[in-house]
Amino acid sequence: MRNNHQKRCSGVAMILLTTMVATVLVPLVGLAIDGTIVWMIKVKLVAAADSAALAGARSLSAGMDLASQQASAQATAISYFNANFPAGYWNTQHSVVTATAAQTALRTRTVTIQASVVSPLYFLRILGFQTQTIATQSQTSRRDVNVELVLDRSSSMSGAMTAMLAAARTFIAQFAEGRDNVGLIVFGGAAVLAFPNPSPSGPQSNFKSATPSVDTLISETVNGGNTGTAQALNMAYNELVKKNDPGALNLIVFYTDGLPNGVVANYNDATKDAGGNLTNNYIKVGHCTHRGDPAYPMLGFTSQTNGFTQNSNGADTNGVKNLTLSTVSNVSEGALGSPTNAGCSYASGETKIRQDLSQLPPLDFFGNQLGTGYAGPVSLATAINVPYTFGLAALNAADNQVLAIRKNTNLTPVIYTIGYFGGTEAPNQAWLQRIANDPSSASFDVTYPAGLFVKAPTTDQLMAAFNRVASEILRLSM
Repeated sequence: MRNNHQKRCSGVAMILLTTMVATVLVPLVGLAIDGTIVWMIKVKLVAAADSAALAGARSLSAGMDLASQQASAQATAISYFNANFPAGYWNTQHSVVTATAAQTALRTRTVTIQASVVSPLYFLRILGFQTQTIATQSQTSRRDVNVELVLDRSSSMSGAMTAMLAAARTFIAQFAEGRDNVGLIVFGGAAVLAFPNPSPSGPQSNFKSATPSVDTLISETVNGGNTGTAQALNMAYNELVKKNDPGALNLIVFYTDGLPNGVVANYNDATKDAGGNLTNNYIKVGHCTHRGDPAYPMLGFTSQTNGFTQNSNGADTNGVKNLTLSTVSNVSEGALGSPTNAGCSYASGETKIRQDLSQLPPLDFFGNQLGTGYAGPVSLATAINVPYTFGLAALNAADNQVLAIRKNTNLTPVIYTIGYFGGTEAPNQAWLQRIANDPSSASFDVTYPAGLFVKAPTTDQLMAAFNRVASEILRLSM
């Protein structure tokens, strides 16, 4: 009797176990398997939507008007989504993806991707569940910018011009016509405002469609002259001030292959005291016919062609040169002409300016200190004769110009620097890091916006350097 009872109990237990497996465990296993498949599809869908949104935002620069840019972004986004989420992935059906590009905030455009698919269920069908709809949304935003591109085209660039100009043209192509505002400055001893010119309101959004376009102007740029860094930086900053657009990213992208060696000033300063005596004049007594005459301002630049190489007195100094004759396709940095330079020694030979000038002024034409700053104290009387000391004064001027730019907390300009180190006289890497306020700089200041310094040791790396800066500027937010 006991054995029969035990058999009956065992049978009941088996029935209960079978029932539990059929009603509980199988659905749980099925849920785990189907859930894993759904999860895998969801991960793939999200990744495809994210890549589509990023690609779409990057393509907002393609096209000559806003409508074509948005169409380009939408088409690119859909293409990327389809490439990353193939039709029928894990037997999914009814794939639906939409892409929109629209302004979502001041000077900001956003690409939005909405995607959904229907995934079949396998084990859960026994419970009446046939399919599962999976959906996701991804957004990427791109902020419009105001950018001044400043290109060093001095004589030392002769071996790198082709590579630099190609890189600069590729750089400009990545910005959006009609949205981003672009300006171009090229400089040797004197800076040239290449685009827009004339410039009543700073960088402009028609930089691709204008005649000539920025791309054309870059391609026409020739090299020559000295390195008037402070003037070029001052010009770039003033262009951003003209634009006066605090809501945008205000940027200066500065490229150079060497050290500053030019100083812009009015060397025939006619400032007088109450008694009519000159208080500010840097021409030696007995030199230059119009010394101290306000009708003959000697506004121009002078430079040391030996740069930082000569640490003794020498005649390798240039006369006061013209600031306004050069264009992108012509470097014309001859001495100021008659009657301004009448009676000056340099009028008969540019290298004779050391015979005319008693010293460098304490300030350049833009208000930048020459005797103090990043390069340390500089004897202004010595600097006019010694190329090395003159170069230090020019470096002080450029550095003090950057410090003045940073103080504009309304526009909060950001500076990016690219240094080419394959030329005859390499730039100062620490200084380029400093003026960019690169986080790697020993003088990085957290109270100002951080920029970026990129080093290009050879011409082969110039394209990558410009692209690195463009990627940083156009960094997308999701």
